[in-house]
Amino acid sequence: MPGILRSIVLGLSLILLISSCRKGEITRNGVPDTFISYEAINLTGQNRLNSSVRLTWYGTDGDGYITGYELSLDNQNWEYTTTQDSVFLFDIPPGADSADISFFVRAIDNDNNTDPTPAFLQVPLINTPPDADILDDRGPSDTAFIAATFFWQASDPDGDNTLKSVEIKINDGDWTEIDRSQNLITFLADTNIQSGEASSQIYYGNSTAPANLNINGLRVNDSNRLYIRSTDIADAISDVDTSASFYFRPKTSGTNILWVSGHTAPITAEYRGYLNANNITYDLLNFGYSQGINLPKYFDPTVRLIFDQYSQAFLNLPSTNFRNTVTGDEKPLLDYLAPVIQRFSDNGGKYFLTTQLTKTTDLSESRSVYPIDDISTSTVPGSQARIVSDSALVPLIDTARFPSLNPTNVEFGVVPMVASADAEDFYFAQITRFRGWNGSSQVVAAIRRRNNNISEVFFCMELHRFDKNAGLVEQLIGEIFDNEF
Repeated sequence: MPGILRSIVLGLSLILLISSCRKGEITRNGVPDTFISYEAINLTGQNRLNSSVRLTWYGTDGDGYITGYELSLDNQNWEYTTTQDSVFLFDIPPGADSADISFFVRAIDNDNNTDPTPAFLQVPLINTPPDADILDDRGPSDTAFIAATFFWQASDPDGDNTLKSVEIKINDGDWTEIDRSQNLITFLADTNIQSGEASSQIYYGNSTAPANLNINGLRVNDSNRLYIRSTDIADAISDVDTSASFYFRPKTSGTNILWVSGHTAPITAEYRGYLNANNITYDLLNFGYSQGINLPKYFDPTVRLIFDQYSQAFLNLPSTNFRNTVTGDEKPLLDYLAPVIQRFSDNGGKYFLTTQLTKTTDLSESRSVYPIDDISTSTVPGSQARIVSDSALVPLIDTARFPSLNPTNVEFGVVPMVASADAEDFYFAQITRFRGWNGSSQVVAAIRRRNNNISEVFFCMELHRFDKNAGLVEQLIGEIFDNEF
């Protein structure tokens, strides 16, 4: 019902069951009579009703029947309805914590006669302040890198429809009103700022475009807190809720390569050595630190926005599952990153990825994103593919530039891959077929090209296991980043 009476037909915030009483004689020369199902609401102080109230009414007509009703808050302006009950959201005047609302209703009969003495009820209301909360278990852990994502919620005991605004601020910055229908919010700080206060763009949900507002106050290379509050239609303001403290780490100025590690500290150190040997400058996104404690709650938008700031990436990812504490998912980083890598490569990004496939690897989330279509396994029970110490991973193209790689130890349970149709086989493994292993492929790496240069490199073997001859893994990585990317 539009207008001064905002009626919510669905949902009952309060049901008032009070014995009905009459307002007068049933009929007066054919004029209808009107009744509200209770005579008075004798509540005062903190016992008053909240602003969402259910009211019921009815009418009688001695020489006909009732066709409808008119409702009013001032006995002057009326609105027609055929219903006999509704839940009303009454407005408490701005700045007031209570109000007495006058409610009038008059019946109309089949002869279009209107009750000349409408039924009346005074509704005593009190406003309850709203709430606003930041869910720390969905926010950054101890450190946010480039982008910080938070989940918030706000409510009002008088009904969420009574919320008027939600505001946030970072540290001592200004309060900024945000879209109160968007509970997931991400801050992307100005990447030109390396230290001190920075302005941040705001992204709602999974949007790929920032909202048309910025927020100040975020301190780069320093600790931060997010604050939130809500206001209701009576201008009552909630208590301010505060996030857990988080450190904000910036993008290194001029760096275009993002390194993503999912391995433990000792293995991460090996890959650091490979990159440093080639004088590759990078920013590190370390998912493997302390058993994945820094795993982002949201790969989209958080990690997607991080990747958007770079043109190249190096990724060393284990086959182990990582648990997302928000969704409850447990899957390898290869799957979490698939939609991020898809967007990254679609936007012209280039990446070098090394991981480990197993015979139980599920490619349903990764197929077509990476240059892989399937894994190669054996149909013979108990059989196995191995790479022994005097065998190697051998390049299939440009053997003068790309080295063969020998394993440090015997590799058991090797699972080769089948490259996607738009990819090119890059390396194959000199496999020892143990107990009749009959897999169809020995390929362990594939590439995609863009403008005749390699733009995507995918190894289904972890390269740190193939550094028997010092310097060869470094040579491979250097050739890709220096001469292809």
